[in-house]
Amino acid sequence: MLKSFSGQDATSPKEQIAQELRALIFDIQAHSVHDGPGTRTTVFLSGCPLHCIWCCNPEGLARVPVIMWKKSKCVCCGECIKACPHKAISIADDGKTLLHDRKFCDECNTHECVDVCLHEALSLTAKYYTIDDLMEIFKRDRQFWGAHGGVTFSGGEPFFQQAFMLSILKKCREQYIHTAVETTTCVPTKYFMEAMKYVEWVFSDLKHMNPDRHRELTGVDNRLILKNTRLLAEDPDWNGFYIIRIPIIPGINDSKENITETAEFVRSCGLEAINILPFHRLGESKYRQMDQEYRFKDMKPPSEEHMNQIKKWIEKTGLVCFNGYKTPF
Repeated sequence: MLKSFSGQDATSPKEQIAQELRALIFDIQAHSVHDGPGTRTTVFLSGCPLHCIWCCNPEGLARVPVIMWKKSKCVCCGECIKACPHKAISIADDGKTLLHDRKFCDECNTHECVDVCLHEALSLTAKYYTIDDLMEIFKRDRQFWGAHGGVTFSGGEPFFQQAFMLSILKKCREQYIHTAVETTTCVPTKYFMEAMKYVEWVFSDLKHMNPDRHRELTGVDNRLILKNTRLLAEDPDWNGFYIIRIPIIPGINDSKENITETAEFVRSCGLEAINILPFHRLGESKYRQMDQEYRFKDMKPPSEEHMNQIKKWIEKTGLVCFNGYKTPF
């Protein structure tokens, strides 16, 4: 298996072509209004070079479908235990909790337990789609997009699945579908700039400006991210809309020093706006369903006052700052 640019296993473009360009997708949301102009269909692709310690989509980090268990739907009937060929499932002493041996469950590719669960307590994090599958969905949703809507590719990191993304973007261009991406920009530069030829809107996160701190928080430093951000922003041949987002994580990246340094970098690239998004705990239940620890269960979102203060810090550098999801896009 090929090692990706982040040092993880990844599917190479040639391997993807051999697989008829399937993409592993963990969610598709119709009628989305926060991921670009108008009403949109947002496609969430699995795999990411970053592993942010506060990630709200842990299921999007997996590179294969992984089993999730919803306690609220489980009746502990035992059918999944009988079906599992690895004997990796058991019931806890309380009689109400399923225990999964993740050594086997996370590597399983047959998922017999999911097939026999009639109560939908067991499910998979993601499923595979072809380009034709997605184009059928876009055809269905197109009537609801309006004049300014379209498709947004998110993740995970959508460009983690390189060959598929380049092909689906070209297909969208052929069909006159407006495209946006939400990306880490932690992508090989040559590929990133090629893919951007087929993208109208880009949303990109800057988590932290200090490269060492960025590595502590996400598993990688930010040098490639900053390089790609500047190259795209300063590319005279690209006429898209580019906005930087900062996820505001209290006590981690919300200092005046880091916010101001981020804003100054964005301004130096010739960009005009930053969108700040407050931390939330909406992904907490997903960690439980995957038997993972959620390290931020006790953290509170930043106050409205603090978000407004951050907005003022950014605006002092000469940039426009959009606070939260109430934006003109």
